[in-house]
Parts: sequence; structure tokens; C-alpha cells
Amino acid sequence: MRASMLTTVIRTTLAFAALSAAATGARAAETATDATVLEDITVTAQRREESMQIAPVSVTAVTPATLERRQIVDTKQIVFNAPNLTGNSNVGQSTATTFFMRAVGTTENLATADTSVGLYLDDVYIARQAVNNFNLADVERIEVLRGPQGALYGRNTNGGAIKIVTKKPGEETELAGRLSYGNYGRYEAKLSGNVALTDSLFLRANVLTQQGDGIIRNLTLDKDVNDLDYKGARVALRYAPGGNFEANFAYDYNRDETNGGYASDVAGVIRPTTKDLFKVVSNLDAHGLAKSHGGHLRLAWALGNFDLTSITGYRKTTQDLSLDLSDQNPFRYNLQQFQDNSQFSQEFQLQGEITDSLRMVGGLYYFSESTDVHITDIVVPNTFTKDFKVDSDSMAAFGQLEYDIGPVTLMAGARYTKDKRELDIVADSNLNGLFDFNTATLEARGAAGQDIDPNREFSKVTPKVGVNWNISDDLFGYVSYTKGFRSGGWTGRVFRADQYINFNPENVESYEVGLKATLADGKVRWNNSVFKMDYTDLFNTLVIAGVYTVQTADATIQGLESEFTYRATSWLDLFANVGLLNAEYKGTRPQNLAPQLQRAPDFQGKVGASIQYPLTNGTLLINGDLFYTSKYLITPANLSFAAPALPRDVGMTGDFAIANASVGYRWNEDRYEVSLSCTNCFNEEYYDAGNFIGTYAGVYPGAPQLYRLTLSARL
Repeated sequence: MRASMLTTVIRTTLAFAALSAAATGARAAETATDATVLEDITVTAQRREESMQIAPVSVTAVTPATLERRQIVDTKQIVFNAPNLTGNSNVGQSTATTFFMRAVGTTENLATADTSVGLYLDDVYIARQAVNNFNLADVERIEVLRGPQGALYGRNTNGGAIKIVTKKPGEETELAGRLSYGNYGRYEAKLSGNVALTDSLFLRANVLTQQGDGIIRNLTLDKDVNDLDYKGARVALRYAPGGNFEANFAYDYNRDETNGGYASDVAGVIRPTTKDLFKVVSNLDAHGLAKSHGGHLRLAWALGNFDLTSITGYRKTTQDLSLDLSDQNPFRYNLQQFQDNSQFSQEFQLQGEITDSLRMVGGLYYFSESTDVHITDIVVPNTFTKDFKVDSDSMAAFGQLEYDIGPVTLMAGARYTKDKRELDIVADSNLNGLFDFNTATLEARGAAGQDIDPNREFSKVTPKVGVNWNISDDLFGYVSYTKGFRSGGWTGRVFRADQYINFNPENVESYEVGLKATLADGKVRWNNSVFKMDYTDLFNTLVIAGVYTVQTADATIQGLESEFTYRATSWLDLFANVGLLNAEYKGTRPQNLAPQLQRAPDFQGKVGASIQYPLTNGTLLINGDLFYTSKYLITPANLSFAAPALPRDVGMTGDFAIANASVGYRWNEDRYEVSLSCTNCFNEEYYDAGNFIGTYAGVYPGAPQLYRLTLSARL
């Protein structure tokens, strides 16, 4: 690796020792008027606003200050900031992020399979993984809800949910800009503003562009690849005439283009490896283009003790890509994929107090999406082409009651979901019609007894019960039992009609105990949870004999999460988080599945410090953190069976650590700021995704050392 693990840890330890020494030496400058307690964080994990410290769910809340301090600029970078959360760009696509939470997720982005970690933008569910890596240009906070969220958030949240909450337009006039420039010729320009149009109508808008050269060198094409070309904009309106009504509307547009997501073959079977994840030999001039636009309309009425909310959402995404999955010259596997998706959702929520001791939240939900897909698999010398359409409709009714008995609250909720999914397909190849088929072919095979049905329906009740206990003003505990499910689908990437099969819904039962503490007169926040989840038909996408397919198995996953923050002084915050996992299959496991679950590291942890030290004419800003993870599989495949020519260890990441740091200065009443920052400061080389087919293992590297100089101004 470019920097050894031992060197990384030693350097980072020394850096933190120096940082702590500087903080201790400057402590005398603290004044009595500075804030010395942690700010309370509001979340909407239960579909209503409440303090994170009394929310009975394992939740990480990332505030705007945390986004800035930890250099989180897009959805994918959340993964290094919440315990038991991993993620990566899906097979090299910078626009598509795969999330695994508590060892549960999916690497498939076709509409034939749904995700198991729900992503929400302003309470609107984002169904497709193909274009879900949103740039976080104007965000109020991010909430990471771990564990099944079936009662309030519905299907496809078996692993958990990630909620992005954007800033609402307000009364104050604001104008802010930011310019950054760094290595690989990368720069960023952002402009955002807020204005009151009338006494009751407010406007907020932002534009963002990110440009830069590639981070991977293609030796055959003699150019840098995996470049950066992003443009996005968002506009929001808020109408608040007073009284009992408020309306919020938002619309965003995003365009992300790259000259290819390239994998490096590390197997050494077909050819010697380049011994560098950032050097490839593919002769394919790859490309990727993703576009997304959509928004929401939120209407809210205050009706006495109750609040009624309507949330209407729409989004359209397109993805067009051409990838070499093999990293060979000449290439062996060119995947060409085009997806066009549109989705619409409507939700009605009613919540409030029935009595002084009894609260409720309930609602109705409707979701519809349509996805058109064109795929060409050039598996040299053969070509397979598929055109298919997936239409999905989902309806749900949900509710939750909470009843207070002194300091104890009894909680019960449930959601009823009904799904309908339809598949229409035409497939052909260059093999004289041998592998040609269509929807009628699948229907005939289903009638003859094969486990395939292009028209599928599912219905499920997912309950939740729990007990919450306000032990004291500073201590809160909860116990909960939850069920969840992920909608079933089809094996979408196979080549022959007989390989198309149904896979059933994935079901989970979850048990969780949590304890949240606010200690040392508000200077310490320490939140903990332990859990056990039993999965039925946990499904995995993998390659067997050169063909993508789905294998299901039962599994038990248990673990712990702990998050700690300490305000040592008014200008120094120290933080740490830990995630522990013990994930294993139970019962009979298909031999093609690896003995361990994928993306389930035994240990993950992060430590860091943040300094905002007041000087005579401004504020000194110093931030640093270190993320460490134990090794984990990035493929569910047992390579000795699925791809026996490959070394078995190529599917395992190995342990790795990533250090980030920044130093800056803010002045003139916090209006201006200059900072120098780096991510992956010691250039740790690691990979987090891959394709393992036959005799090659194409893996995708994590981001290398990136540093930048940033200038910000607020008027």
C-alpha cells in the first residue's frame, strides 16, 4: 500500500497528541461567556420533531457544523461518520452509492431489485440507487437511522434509513459563497442565498459546480480517468401566512458526468497486476452520465392538538454508462447500461396528542415508479442485449401510539403494505437466437412450473412495539421489537430465460436495547445501542459461472453501536464512535455464498477533535479525525466455488485507516473564512467494491489523498 497501516496509525497518533497539547496549553484563554455545553440536536426519526436524546432509535445526526468539520460534501461520505455503516460507489459509478447498514444492503441498482437501506430527501423516498449520491450543498442535517424502520418508513428499510433534511427558506437575507481548489486540478464553486419576497413568502436557492481531473491513470489510453464534472442547483419556496398553515416547495437539478469508472484487476491470473490500484490497462474508452431532477410539495395544517401534513414527491433520473468490468487489453467484459426512471409519491400524516398521556402518528402512503432499462453485455466474443421495463405500485397505511405511565412510555405501531410489480422484457443475443426470449417466454416457463412470474404482488404487516424509560432528566433508555421486509423481485442481469427466477421478499425481526446519556452538566453526550436481527431470505447478488444471479439465505446479525461527544472546553470538542458486528448465516448456506456476510466488519471506529479557538480578531479552526475498520468482504461470493481461478483473498479489503484534517481562520464576525484541508491525508490505498468473474478481479479504489484550499464569504 502507498502508506503502511502502522505508519498511518503512528503519524495520526502523533498528530492528535500535538493537537491535544496545543489545546491544553491554550486553555487559559477560555472566557466565562463561551458556550460550554453541547447543543441539543432535533431529529424527526419518529416523523415528528424531538430531541435526539429521547428518540427511541439508534440514530446518528449530522449537523451543518459537523458536515463542515468532517468535510462531508456528498451522500457517500456519510459512511465514515456513522457506526456500522459502509458504502461505496456502485461498480465505479460516482453517482450511485451502495449503502450497507448493520451488514445489510444490496449492490444491485437495477429496478428488478430494491435497496434495503432507504434514502429520503426531505421525507421523499428515493427508490433507485443509480442516481442517489446527492451533493450536500444546503443541508440542515442528516439522520442515519439504524435497524429496520418498517412501521413508520415502510418496505425497503430493513437495514435502516438515511434522511437528508435541507434548509428551509427563512426571513433573514443571506448570501454566501465558497471557492475551493485542490490537487488533481479539482475545484468547487458554490453560491447560496435566502431572501424574503414578501412578509409571508420566502425564497432560498443555491448552485454548485465541482470539476477536476481523473484520479486513475489508464496506461493503454495514456490519459487520466475517473474525472469529476458535476453541476447542480436547487430552489425552495416557503409560504407562511401565519395561523395554522404553511407550504414548502423545492426543486433540484443534478448532472454528473465522468470519463469512466475503471476497476483494476488485482487477480494476477490473466496478466501481471499493475501493483497499483490507480493504474489500469483497459483499452475501453468508458464513460458515465447521470442526471436527476425532482422535488416536493409539503403542506402542513395545525388543527388544534393535531398536525396534518401532505407530502407530494416526484423525481426523474437517467443513467447512461459504459464500463469495462475486466481491466484487460483488449477488454473482456463491456457493460453498457441505460436506465430511465420516474417516480411519484404521496403521503398524508396526522399526528398529535389524543390526551395528555396518549400520542399518535398515522398516515396513508402511495408510491409509483416506472423504469425503462437497456443493457448490452459484451462478454467477448458474445453479445447479449436486454430491453425491459419494471412498473411498481405500493400502497400503505401506518400508525403508532405512545402512552405515558409516569416516566415510562409504552409504544406500539404497525404498517400494512401492498406492492404490485410488473416486468416486461425482450432479450436477444448474437448466438443465432439461442438465448432470445421475451415476457411471453417467461410466462410460459412459469406456467410449466419454473419459479418465474413477471407479475408479482406482495402484502405485509410490519409491527413495532417498545418500552421507553425516562430514567432521569439526563438518562433515557428503550427496548424495542420490530419487523421489516424488502420487496421481492427478479434476477435481472442473467442471459437466458431459464436463469430468470423470482426471489421472495426479505424479512427481518429485530430486537434492540438503547441507552442515551447527557452527562457532566451537558458537556458529554453518550448514546449506545445493542441489537440482534434475524433475517429470512437475505438476498445477495453475485456472479456464478460468469452469470449474475441472486442467492438467498437466512442470517443472524448482532452488534453494538456507541457514540461519544465531549465538550472539553468552550472551544474544544472531542468525539468517538464504535460499531461492532457479529454477522453469520444460519441453517443451510448455498456453497456459492462465502462463509461470512459481505460488508460486515467486526470493528469500525472513529475518533477526532474539533477546535474553534477565539483570537483577538477572529477564530482559529482545527479539525482532525481518524477512521479505522477491520477487514471485510466486498463480495458475497465464495470465490472457491463461484470463481475458482481467483485468489480467495482478493474479495477481502484488509484493515485500513483514513485520516482527515483541516486548519482554518474565520474573521469579521464569522463572515469570512480561509481553510486548508485534506481527506485520506496519508494516502491510504484501499478498495471498497469489485467484480469477481472467472479469471479476473476488477476492484475499485477508495479516494486517494485529496487536499484543497477553500475561501468562504457570507454577506
